Amino acid sequence: MKSNDKKNSTISKREAGFSLVELFVIAGLIGILTAFTIPQLAGQRRLHRSAAVNREIMTQLRLARQKAMSERCSYTFQYNNSTKVITIIDNNASGATVLNDANYPNNTGSTVAFTSSLTQMGLASTEISYGIPTGLPTTALSDGVSKTSLSSSKVNVTFQPDGSVVDANGNPVDFGLFMYNNKIPTETATAVTVLGAAGRIKLWKYDSTSNTYKE
Repeated sequence: MKSNDKKNSTISKREAGFSLVELFVIAGLIGILTAFTIPQLAGQRRLHRSAAVNREIMTQLRLARQKAMSERCSYTFQYNNSTKVITIIDNNASGATVLNDANYPNNTGSTVAFTSSLTQMGLASTEISYGIPTGLPTTALSDGVSKTSLSSSKVNVTFQPDGSVVDANGNPVDFGLFMYNNKIPTETATAVTVLGAAGRIKLWKYDSTSNTYKE
């Protein structure tokens, strides 16, 4: 009888599940794993969302160029660094008529065709920075394009009906939009360039190994 009682007691303890001490140990392990995992997941999410910002810039530049060529009039891509908003403007004209207008790029007859906010990528506006992070090279990229300075917190890239980007005198103008997330600047430093003569648009990412931006 005693032997059976011991067996029954052992079975009862096993069926009862974990002891309080065991539960505390498991909870502690879960806490440790969570402490390591959550920051890594947050970092990966920030990297992913930052990459989406630059893809959006490239996408909207290509849209403006496509619209200009298909509709045979100039379209302006405008980035506003204060609001982190991209605006595509149908200039309803082309050439010097648009570029010399006192209200350029919102010249007479122009309309806003599309807007897109970079914060829709899930990033706070305070994280999105225009420019080149401290310590990274500021020289021209391998295609010869350097960072374009903001004018009244904006960059205007106007595509002509042939897909090119020119100044008021008809000379090709290159543009370089450099962006990064100031929470993780080195890991997110990128650039989107526009070669004025052909209107070609390229995406670049900073490579810490070579200390250069690579296409």
